[in-house]
Amino acid sequence: MARAATTCANCGVPIVDPTTQKVHGELTYCCANCSEAMEQQGSGSDPHAMDHPGDLRCAHCRVAIVDESTMEARGDQAFCCHNCAVAMTASAPGR
Repeated sequence: MARAATTCANCGVPIVDPTTQKVHGELTYCCANCSEAMEQQGSGSDPHAMDHPGDLRCAHCRVAIVDESTMEARGDQAFCCHNCAVAMTASAPGR
């Protein structure tokens, strides 16, 4: 189970910054945004809960950024958290 503690259960990004991670039982998420995306089950009172095309999305994992407290921006790109920002930078050409 070491993998669950080091990668996000939603987007699979390595968790290099544990200060933003959310743990729910045996599942670990890189941030509240991925946690929310993974745990969104149904529409409840919002018939469009899973479909908000205007939401800001992470440039790495494309999750909707619903909790801006962990958001990180680099240039004109927004990331749901530092973990996704680091992963995107690491995978950028020339690195």
